[in-house]
Amino acid sequence: MRAGYVRNIERDPHVRLKLRQGLTYHWHTGTAHLLPNDDPRERQRWLENQLPSSAGDSRAVCLFGTQLLSIRIELDD
Repeated sequence: MRAGYVRNIERDPHVRLKLRQGLTYHWHTGTAHLLPNDDPRERQRWLENQLPSSAGDSRAVCLFGTQLLSIRIELDD
C-alpha cells in the first residue's frame, strides 16, 4: 500500500512547491520523480549534513517513517 501523495504523483507528476526566498514565499511548479532505488535514510543523513537546521526533521522522519521513499522534484522555473 502506498501513501495518497505517492499515488497522486504516479497519476500526475506535476506539482507545486511553496519555497521561501528571503523573507517571502513563492510558488514554483515542477515535476516529481519517485526514486525507489535511492536510500532514503542515507539521503536524510546527507541533508542533515548540508542543512544542520533540518536535524530535528530528519530524526522525526527516521523515527516515525516506516516505508520511506525519496522523491526528486525538477523545478520548471
